[in-house]
Amino acid sequence: MQSENPWYIATAELAEMLFPEAGEIWLSSRTPYISPKTFHEYELNLRTLGKAFGETKLREITADQIRAYQAMRTSQKCGPSGVNHECSVLQQMLKRIGKWDEIEPQYQALPMLDRGPGRVLSAEERTRLFHVSARKDNWEGAFLFAVLSINTSAGPKEILTLRLQDVDIENKNDPFIHIQPAGAKNTGRIRSIPLNNEARKAAQLAVERATRLGASAPDHFLFPFRIHRALFDPTRHQTSFKGAWLKMTTAAELPGLRMYDLRHHCITELLEDPRNSEETVQAIAGHVSRRMMQRYSHIRSAAKRSAVCGLYSSSGEVFKSTDPRVLLPDNTLTNEVVLDMFHSEVPAEIISAKIRNAAAYCFDASVGTIKQMRSTGVPDQIILAMVRRGERGGL
Repeated sequence: MQSENPWYIATAELAEMLFPEAGEIWLSSRTPYISPKTFHEYELNLRTLGKAFGETKLREITADQIRAYQAMRTSQKCGPSGVNHECSVLQQMLKRIGKWDEIEPQYQALPMLDRGPGRVLSAEERTRLFHVSARKDNWEGAFLFAVLSINTSAGPKEILTLRLQDVDIENKNDPFIHIQPAGAKNTGRIRSIPLNNEARKAAQLAVERATRLGASAPDHFLFPFRIHRALFDPTRHQTSFKGAWLKMTTAAELPGLRMYDLRHHCITELLEDPRNSEETVQAIAGHVSRRMMQRYSHIRSAAKRSAVCGLYSSSGEVFKSTDPRVLLPDNTLTNEVVLDMFHSEVPAEIISAKIRNAAAYCFDASVGTIKQMRSTGVPDQIILAMVRRGERGGL
């Protein structure tokens, strides 16, 4: 007989239940151990799983059925991450009743798509995106989200789950947004982020928009849930701006740009600025993977190298050199910096964009140097960008 305590369920009882009931009881038993955010995600996953396993007892689920489920969800255009998350919930339930050991040798998670490190916008692309997206009222929510994200490093879920009480813009000299556990990917992403002028203006407009749509209480959401065209529920948050985002990026001629790329763009700019310590970047962006830190470590090394090269010698006459690269301003792009980026696997299009947009650069574009770079595998796209900028036009 089932216990009256929803946090406890006998394994034998759970195994004999039809999946929908088993899922509800299992999730209740997990309440003391998971966060509200995880509870909600599991609830959505169980709802989807229940449509496929509704007439099946938990103990009767087989590896063949799970593979069929993966194929069905894939045909429904659900990505591998979503399918794997759903199967992970099912896996936990089957582990509880001791069934997973039988299934595990025959189970394989769907391979994840390698989307690369993310996209960084050029200055022209950034301007075009916001110029185009600001023109249509129907895109207002997505536009304000984008301005906040690219200026704060906050990801889509972190912004969409902000409540009015999480937006602190009353103090014009010290405005903040406060990322809460409901939106944070992990505890390392719970943080307060200062707002620059552009982000503060976007936050102010977002508050005004939320008020127009019915938000009034402190715990109402900054981006209220849209029920239909003109009806919004401020007690629920918008789940996505995918429709408006697709139209915006198409109009701005930025196909394939993801909402999450705006966080990547912001972190990239923070890491590229040698004035920002890694601790400062982590404080603003929350947890940043070591892989991403390493990807941009070459830029920090180059900045340090330029700083050392710029140290003033009191004698001034000890070593004389006609090499124009001996003393370089901070952030100067040189052949060495370009090679560091290439060997750190920064995409060629990003390196080329940095060369085109560099304020200070000093390249050796001699025939011998170009041949040597080609021999090491540097793409012509990068070499051509260096040649077009010239040797010392940026200094």
